Amino acid sequence: MNIVISDDEELAREAMSSILLEICPDLQLFEARNGQELIDVVNRVKPEAAFVDIRMPVKSGLEAIQEAAPLSPNTQWIILTGFADFEYAKEALRLKAIDYLLKPVDIQAVQALITKIRQTTLLQIIENNKLFESDMLSLFHGLIRSWDERESDNKPFSRMRCQIIYMDSCYPEAEKSVSIKPFFTAISSTMPQYYHKDLELATILLPSGEWAVVGKYTTLQGAEMLEKLFCFYSELVKQAEEPGLAFSLVVSDECDSYTSLLDEVTTLHKIAYLRCSLGISRSWNKVDLFEVESQPAIAELCRTLIKAIDEYHKRHYVSYMNTIEQFIKIFDLQRDRISITTSLAIARFLNCSINAPMLTPTKEEDWFKSLRNLGEQLLDKKIKQAGTTPDLVTKTIIYIENHYTGDLTLGQVAEEFNVTPNHLSSLFHKRTGTTFMQYVTKLRMLKAKELLADPSVQVQQAAEQVGYFSSRHFTKLFKEIVGCYPSEYKKNLQMKKEAEGTT
Repeated sequence: MNIVISDDEELAREAMSSILLEICPDLQLFEARNGQELIDVVNRVKPEAAFVDIRMPVKSGLEAIQEAAPLSPNTQWIILTGFADFEYAKEALRLKAIDYLLKPVDIQAVQALITKIRQTTLLQIIENNKLFESDMLSLFHGLIRSWDERESDNKPFSRMRCQIIYMDSCYPEAEKSVSIKPFFTAISSTMPQYYHKDLELATILLPSGEWAVVGKYTTLQGAEMLEKLFCFYSELVKQAEEPGLAFSLVVSDECDSYTSLLDEVTTLHKIAYLRCSLGISRSWNKVDLFEVESQPAIAELCRTLIKAIDEYHKRHYVSYMNTIEQFIKIFDLQRDRISITTSLAIARFLNCSINAPMLTPTKEEDWFKSLRNLGEQLLDKKIKQAGTTPDLVTKTIIYIENHYTGDLTLGQVAEEFNVTPNHLSSLFHKRTGTTFMQYVTKLRMLKAKELLADPSVQVQQAAEQVGYFSSRHFTKLFKEIVGCYPSEYKKNLQMKKEAEGTT
C-alpha cells in the first residue's frame, strides 16, 4: 500500500514514517515537503492515502488537496495540524478528508486509520471489479455497441488481457456439472488474493459458454499482478485434470481498448480448436495456435476432429460417423506429416472428450475401430433415451422470469439444472435465437420501463429492482436498448400524460 507523508518539517515526516512502519512494515512511503510536491507525488504514485500538514510553503495542505484530489480520486486524505481550529476541520470535511489529526499524533489513532484505509481501499477495488465485470459482460454479449464514452475515461496507460478457459470432457452433463465445481471454486476463491488498485479483474461467461478471466491494468505493477494470476491458473489446470475432464487455457495478447479486446478474443475463439493438437491441461497463446494453423494438414485434422466431437455430444449419429470417417481418411493420408507428439496429443484429447482409447504408434487401426464403435454405441444410447430429454430451455426461461431481479448468471442457472454453461448456452441460443444475457437484459429493460412509468419510482430504484447494483451501468444499457436515458423516458411519459390531460 502506498502512502504519502506531506509536511515541511523533516522531523515531523520522520516521526510519522516511524509510526506508520511500526504499525505496518510493508507500507511504501513517499514524502513531500510542500503543497506543490504533494500534488506531483500524488499524480505520479496515486497513493491509497496521504497524511497532509495544513501549513506548508508554496501551497497549503488544503490547497494542495483540492488540486490533487481529481488526479487520484481514490486517495484517502488525512489532515495533520498543530492547530485545533474548527475552520480547518470544516474545510477538511468539505474536501472529503477521512480524518483530522492533531500533532503530536497518537499511534493508536494512526493504527485505527490504517485499518480503515485498508478496508476502504478493498471496498473500492471490489466496486471497481464489479463495474468492470458488468462492462465485460455487456461487451462480449453485444449489449452495448459503442464504448467511446467508457473508454475516454481510461487512464493514459490502460491495457487488457484475457485468458479463455476451454473444457473438454466425456462425462454426462450432470456428472460434468459436478466435476467442474472444484475448479471454478478455486478460480473464484483465489482471485481476491490478486486484487490490486491498478488492476481490475472480471470472470465472465462468454456467449459460447466458455469462461474467461479478463484483467485491465493501468500500471506495470498491475500488469505483473495479472501475469501472476494467469500463471497460477496455468498451474491449476494441470492439477484439475481427470481421466474424462480437462481444462485448457488460451491467452490473448495485450489490447489497448475494449473493441480491440473483443476482436482479439473473437480471433482466438475461431482458432482455439487447434488446441487439440497441442495438448490439454496447458496454457497456449496466439503464436502457438497460429503456428499450428500454418500447417494445413494438422489444421484440417483438428477442424474435422472438433466437428466429430461436437456431433458426438449432440448425439448426431450420422454426422458423427461421416465426420469421423473424414478424420480417419485425413489421418491416413497425412500420417507421415504428423509427429508422434502430435498424434499422442490428439489421442489424449479424444480420450478426454469422448472416451476413445489412447493411441499408441503401433495400434492405429485398433484406434480407428474404436472411434467407429463409439458411433454405434451412440446410436444405441439415442434409441434408449428418445423422448426422455427434459425441455431445459423452457425451464431456463421460467427460472429467468422468477429470478431476474437478482444477480442472475448463466453459470448459476446451469448449476441449478445440473448441466454445464456450454451446454445450456448452446441449447438456449439454438431455441431462442439470442444469447442468455441478451434475453435477460431485454426482459430487465421491459420490466424497467414498466417501473419507470410510475412517477414515484426513481431511476436508482428501478435499476435495483431489475437486478443492477450500478445505476450507471443500468443507464448505459437502457440508453442502448430503449434509445433514450431512463430520466428522459420518465420525462417523456410525464409530458405525454400531461398532454393527454389537457385534451
